Amino acid sequence: MENASTGQRSSSCSQETSEPKHCWVCFGTDDDDYESNRDWVSPCKCRGSTRWVHQDCVQRWVDEKLKENLSVKAHCPQCHTQYIIVYDEVNYFVRILNKLDKTANQLCPFLAAGVVVSTLYWSAASYGAITMMQVMGEREAITMMENTDSYMLLLVLPSIPLSLILGKTINWEETLLLFVQRFTSQLPLLRTIMPSFLCEPVNNSTSTVQFNSVVNPTTTLCAALLLPTTATVVGNLLFDNSSYSYLQKTLLGGLVYIAVKGVFRIYQRQHSIIKERTRKVIDYPETDTEENN
Repeated sequence: MENASTGQRSSSCSQETSEPKHCWVCFGTDDDDYESNRDWVSPCKCRGSTRWVHQDCVQRWVDEKLKENLSVKAHCPQCHTQYIIVYDEVNYFVRILNKLDKTANQLCPFLAAGVVVSTLYWSAASYGAITMMQVMGEREAITMMENTDSYMLLLVLPSIPLSLILGKTINWEETLLLFVQRFTSQLPLLRTIMPSFLCEPVNNSTSTVQFNSVVNPTTTLCAALLLPTTATVVGNLLFDNSSYSYLQKTLLGGLVYIAVKGVFRIYQRQHSIIKERTRKVIDYPETDTEENN
């Protein structure tokens, strides 16, 4: 039995070796390469016509795959067997350089992330210092920062833009409008100031306002970071009085700006809801030609 199985394997091997070779890359045959004497290789588990390929053809095919992504391993497109690729041994100095390149490629993403975080941190700290000088006045802010512990400044200054951004995400306008609608919507004064409260619910919808506003990250960021500048300008225009300090004028200007903007935004949103409640779908206008047909 062993002799029979051995004979069968040897016969199958002899049949495979006797089959004509066809390169699945350039479709060349062994007869075409009789004079050129090109090397053949069987790099995968394929059998039959897709088993053989020229060494230079498969090298070009592997190069094309590595151009797309160096981390991808070369596989046979038919049986998906990973190619076994070997290289000539390089000298010790080149191996050290290769290891250094590999280590640098692994560390560079972490170094780049550190640079980005450091840049954001110092940008936030610089913005915090400029904001303090803008709100408090240059002399008072510099004096306060000089008398403050340096480690405390490293924590406080970057937290200023972060606090402004987080404060901008709080939708106090919606909370205020819900409170007004729920408890004071029947006051005649509010009916005169904000006549949108006279709107009756449509299609059995509740009279409580529901906001579906989409938050724009860039708009929120810009509005939050420009708030100190806006408060300073409004404070200098409305409270240009020697009895107020620089900080007091800025705080009062910020409160006036936020209040006025909030009233306009509430009024705008209320009327937007009224518009949504009057929405309806109408019949498609038929033309004379369609009516005749």
